[in-house]
Amino acid sequence: MKVYLDAVSTTSVDPQVLETYQKLLNEYYCNSDALYDDGVAIYDMQEKARALICKMLGVRKDELIFTSGASEANSLAIKGLALKHRDKKHLITSIYEHSSVHNGFKQLEEDFGFEVTYLEPDEEGHITPEAVKNALRNDTLLVSIMQVNNEIGAVNDIEAIAKIVKKHPGTYFHCDMTQGLGKLDLDLSNIDMASFSAHKIHGLKGSGALMKKEFVQLMPIISGGQQEYSIRGGTSNSLVNIVLARTLRIALENKEKYHDYLMELHDQLHDGLKDIVKINYDKGLITLMNIDTPIPSEVLLNALNERGIMVSSKSTCGSRKNEINRTLHYMGYDEDHAIRISFDYTNTEEEIDYFIKNLKEILDQYA
Repeated sequence: MKVYLDAVSTTSVDPQVLETYQKLLNEYYCNSDALYDDGVAIYDMQEKARALICKMLGVRKDELIFTSGASEANSLAIKGLALKHRDKKHLITSIYEHSSVHNGFKQLEEDFGFEVTYLEPDEEGHITPEAVKNALRNDTLLVSIMQVNNEIGAVNDIEAIAKIVKKHPGTYFHCDMTQGLGKLDLDLSNIDMASFSAHKIHGLKGSGALMKKEFVQLMPIISGGQQEYSIRGGTSNSLVNIVLARTLRIALENKEKYHDYLMELHDQLHDGLKDIVKINYDKGLITLMNIDTPIPSEVLLNALNERGIMVSSKSTCGSRKNEINRTLHYMGYDEDHAIRISFDYTNTEEEIDYFIKNLKEILDQYA
């Protein structure tokens, strides 16, 4: 039996999404910037998809830039804004952002002379609005705080943070909303830029978007032609962009449809684990749980893998690097014994039971 419990890393492709993409691949292959009929047809479909996505997000139809994923969207938002507005040199982010955000700020700090304030989470795992407010300065250009931490599932009060930043003249707010999309409510009214990825919501890898309000000016990170309002150059991956509209629609529909079922799986997992391991964090996203085990993470991951169970010990973007886990480190958790478990509506009660049973057997074996 194979059990996949690493949904915050990536998800399977929804059958409806896959069917739509395959149908498009069979017929539409022209460049969407070509001026003959077939190229224009693809361009029109892409722009219709853009408008539909914007409607679902509650923003203007010209406030979405298609990207290859959330990492590119994060880089475009952070570096594109900073390099466009060099008159202000202060930036604010948190210490536990995704690597695409963290390393972007590090590059701006080390190579371009920006000053970055890295906020630490409180005891509950949150970056508080008060911490953001206290860090703001007259020369603060950008605040970037994630909606949901991808290691422990802590959910930040993005609406409150956005309102604080909105009142601060000349400061922009960016939010990496990758882990919250399709799971939490969306309110982009006070958010200047937001990053999304399709493969976290049963869409295609290599598909993402940056929501950028009309008044936000960015320097292109990928120079090229007229694509994406001349902000993101390169031949459009039009069919992937078109399919993103359907991916998002399905994800938003499933948010309500499966909420109660996911809560049941969460309670089943929590009840099965509470007496055999220490639960590091279980106060945020209901589909993510971080635990501490008596044996090293690497040993446990290998033992579970031999039984067909897939979980992780850290974000997969840093799984092959020997670096500290910033989230677990600043939360005071033992990263050498931490395991991240995440699931979605494709998982079953039988799979949760299988995981708990095998985890207990492995722990008993190594005890």
